[in-house]
Amino acid sequence: MTLTRTHAALLLAALASAAAMLPINVRIHAQTQPQAPASAAASAQQVPQPPVRPQPPARPQPPPQPARAVVLLDPAHGGPDSGATLGDHVIEKDVTLAFAARLRAALTSAGFTVIATRDADTPGLLTPDQRAETANRTHATACLVLHATAIGSGVHLYISTLPPAPDTPDADADSDSFVPVPWESAQAGFVDQSRHLADDLRTALAKASVPTLGGQAPLRPLDNLMCPAVAIEIAPSAAADGSSTPASDADYQLRVAAALSTALQAWRAQAAAAAAAAAQAAAQTGAPQ
Repeated sequence: MTLTRTHAALLLAALASAAAMLPINVRIHAQTQPQAPASAAASAQQVPQPPVRPQPPARPQPPPQPARAVVLLDPAHGGPDSGATLGDHVIEKDVTLAFAARLRAALTSAGFTVIATRDADTPGLLTPDQRAETANRTHATACLVLHATAIGSGVHLYISTLPPAPDTPDADADSDSFVPVPWESAQAGFVDQSRHLADDLRTALAKASVPTLGGQAPLRPLDNLMCPAVAIEIAPSAAADGSSTPASDADYQLRVAAALSTALQAWRAQAAAAAAAAAQAAAQTGAPQ
């Protein structure tokens, strides 16, 4: 009887000890587990962030504008030099001046900067050398020497009689030598460009149903101009019925001026494209522009 009670007491003590140990194991297990890391959002809130500034809306870009270019107009004669006589009380210096004014208006409306050697018939007279000096200071995209005649029909286009200048190698970049351009052959370096310009003018006039005649002529100051240069001589316009419109007719001059303006706009675009290509080539090679 005593042994049985002893065994029972030991059994109860063992059970109580096991029951007492269970919470301790659970607490130890809980304490040894790693804590979950804080969320990324909570961590981000602990770091100060700079305020977000709203971006202004993008400004609309203006459409590209055509490149401006300078055209030099040289209405021939003036002052005491009246030029040719085209009819009763019609002299060349007045016709070229009126034609220059109409051509200036057409070119200005097309975005050109126009410079003229004369805008009025003043008593003084510019010499051919002075006209050339005025033109060469402008670095013009094109120089047009304007004449008028009562002979023939349509528009006559002339370029210099000088042969094109031969290609020469570039001078040494370290050299300070200066090679002057002879005054009487200044146009030689631009003869090829002048020929191309005359071809473009002839094409535009043909589209406007204005007959043209082209060639070379020793008209001053063509030989002294350092720019693509063409002499434009406006002659009467002959009709199919045998009638003729004089070179002084305003509507006729406006039609010619519009055709010339169209040609010069295409010429300006070609010059701008050539300049852009040259600048890109210089940038790629590192050569000075």
